[in-house]
Amino acid sequence: MALNLDYVYPKKAEALKTAEQQFVKKYSSEVLYFQNATILPVRKCEDVDVSAGCGGVIDSHGMYVEKSSTKARVNGSYTVQECEFVNKKVVYCGYFNKAWGHFLTEVVSRLWYVLRNDNSIDSYIFIEEEDAHKSFSGNYFEFLKLLGIENKVEIINKPTKYTEVVVPEDGLVYEEYYTEEFKKMYEYINKKGLAQYNGPKYDKVFFSKRKCEISIISNINEKFVDKFFEKNGYKIFYPEKLSLIDTIGIMQNAKFFCALSSSLAHNQLFGHADQTMISIEKQAFYNPYQIFVANITGCECVFIDACRSIFTVCAAGPFIFDYTYYLDKYVKDNNMIPDKPMSEFKFRRIFKKYLAYYFDLNIKFPPDYMYRQYVIDMSREAYDDTVQSKRVFKLSLYNRVIIKLKKLKLKYFC
Repeated sequence: MALNLDYVYPKKAEALKTAEQQFVKKYSSEVLYFQNATILPVRKCEDVDVSAGCGGVIDSHGMYVEKSSTKARVNGSYTVQECEFVNKKVVYCGYFNKAWGHFLTEVVSRLWYVLRNDNSIDSYIFIEEEDAHKSFSGNYFEFLKLLGIENKVEIINKPTKYTEVVVPEDGLVYEEYYTEEFKKMYEYINKKGLAQYNGPKYDKVFFSKRKCEISIISNINEKFVDKFFEKNGYKIFYPEKLSLIDTIGIMQNAKFFCALSSSLAHNQLFGHADQTMISIEKQAFYNPYQIFVANITGCECVFIDACRSIFTVCAAGPFIFDYTYYLDKYVKDNNMIPDKPMSEFKFRRIFKKYLAYYFDLNIKFPPDYMYRQYVIDMSREAYDDTVQSKRVFKLSLYNRVIIKLKKLKLKYFC
């Protein structure tokens, strides 16, 4: 993997380089086997510091299997009074988080075991919250279909004991490692998907979020990014409107793949080592998953800060995109058609929208990690650059009232 950090803020560049060095490849994977073990769905537990809750596998003696946890999401057991017994040999696959980026990395992390062709397996079991009723559909289902297990997958929401439970090691662990077998799983899927693709080929592709409803508020001025890359020869795609086969075919044939730093860019796992991945950064902090997927595929990865930072925000945003110094530098280095920063008039209008969205999206306390020193340092660096670019304006009392009224309208009439 070639990591290009010439187009991001210096502190972010240092952090990205550290993340890349710490994320390593493992060449062997461990598998554990348990007789009469119980699989626990996810239950909220106040004393466990994870985002989803307790859940996983307990053995026949009631001891929690640590290998069944999912870092930062699911960990620990709870008391079970009674549960159903199923006479099956199953593979424990972990927590089904129905978010495409997390699905491609954490959720399918144990499915590399499928390639061992263990014909004794009856089912592949995912867990969900006790009161949930999730299902695999769309591209989630197509992923399983390419692996050939679409008829063997179950999602459980109540404790269930099985005759035998196989617990494969995670093929990818956040900020730590990925395994050779996890990489081979994607190579297998990409080969099968490409064989079924009969669409056109494009050298340069850009994956946009502009057709995704949940991103309309969080990504302000994203239209500029789409248009900029389109005029520079990139074919614009909206991934939620593509089948998985089309996604694989498009990615496998592209020389350049560009997307906002988000689940969109995680589709690089369907790309290849001779590809250049361009991650358009949307905030002062960075998304470490971009390092993970680039490491796994072995492609060249370019990060470009194309955002204006005002407040420290988490993944919910909002984010402001603009033609920044770093984007201009990338343009000049690669003989692209340049653009120019938004006018003061446009930024004043966007800034009002940004504030309205910010107070709508951040009605809860931000997550703890937003106050870690290295995040604050990166945010300060980006904010200083924004101020120097004269991208911050004060609101009049009149405009603050207008924003408040719009917020109330959005809350009660939308």
